[in-house]
Amino acid sequence: MPFRDHWRDVKTLHNDGIPIDTTSDETAKLFDATLTQYIGCDKQLGGIKPSLSRLLASDPNCASSRILAAALGMFSMPRPSALAHAQVVETLGDTTISSNRYISLHTQALIDWSLGYRARATDTWETILLSYPFDIMTLRFVLDTSFHLGNQNMLRDSVARVLPIWESSSPHRPLKSHLYGMYAFGLAETNMVLRAEKQARVGLELNEHDAWATHALVHATEYMGRTSEGIDFLEKTDNHWHECDIIASHIDWHWALYELEQDNWEKAEEILQRCILNNNGKELSRLKYTDAASLIYRLKLAGHPCPSQSNSQLKQFLDVHLRDHQTLFNDVHHCFVLDNFADTETKKDFLRSLKETVESSDTDIGKSYREIGPRIFAALERFDEGDYAQ
Repeated sequence: MPFRDHWRDVKTLHNDGIPIDTTSDETAKLFDATLTQYIGCDKQLGGIKPSLSRLLASDPNCASSRILAAALGMFSMPRPSALAHAQVVETLGDTTISSNRYISLHTQALIDWSLGYRARATDTWETILLSYPFDIMTLRFVLDTSFHLGNQNMLRDSVARVLPIWESSSPHRPLKSHLYGMYAFGLAETNMVLRAEKQARVGLELNEHDAWATHALVHATEYMGRTSEGIDFLEKTDNHWHECDIIASHIDWHWALYELEQDNWEKAEEILQRCILNNNGKELSRLKYTDAASLIYRLKLAGHPCPSQSNSQLKQFLDVHLRDHQTLFNDVHHCFVLDNFADTETKKDFLRSLKETVESSDTDIGKSYREIGPRIFAALERFDEGDYAQ
């Protein structure tokens, strides 16, 4: 199944279980096109940003468009919670007082997310899916948030709950093939690796360009230790998933891990430079930053430290986002980068600011920090000191 080249109007979206609140067919089609790029991780219409701009301009009163815009802005880059909240409220506009239950629930979920209550946001989105199981936008919001939370069971079960309904629908339903890749990733992350491989291959049979199914299959293959097979698969399908630019560099990162596992460190470093750090002078995305930070750290552990210019790009991101403290995952990767640049006092200042930000917070990051954060950072420090037993 190639990339889509037709878009749904208002009536078709409603018939397909997506309750968009506009009377404009132009807006509906732009919404479908933007949503498709989000789900498919691709830029078939020039990328999400220009599509989103056209969408918002086509009907400024369409709350569904603003909900999608608010979520994409919130998910795309870490920032302090106060700024994230302000941006979400500004993007949502008067949807915050809507009497439409669908819009009201989305609005509440996005506001909760922006304030750090992400588990509560997923509960609200799951409520929406009870009434609108074909609402793939909402499903993807749940998956993205479950990933942020590290909730593997939700990554699997949120798709499992709606998949039977999708499977009983028309085989021609737009975006249907993507559910198999989504489900496969959740299965892989909950150690159901053989089932994950099967579901990912179903998705790829339906749509060879499905980057999320490719990503899930790469995970499953890696977990089973089949690194040579993984490299062969990525080489043969390179032209398919590299068109999905949002996640392509992350799949390249997995490729580098395969190579590193086989002690091909020069190939791993080449992938790092060509596919992850080659960003045309722009600030790295959060995903590229964490991928690069972890790969450079792994190369260093393997006895192959990277050139200083590789680390300098990470430092540019670090200088801007060091005190965002939006996820523990990002903060751990900051520690990898700090190892290459910072003196002891700077590291202590980073950990102190993290502690002050989240230690007494009742948000999800506050809870996860108190549960595992201090032990993770202490373990990294002991490791750097050579105290491996501790």
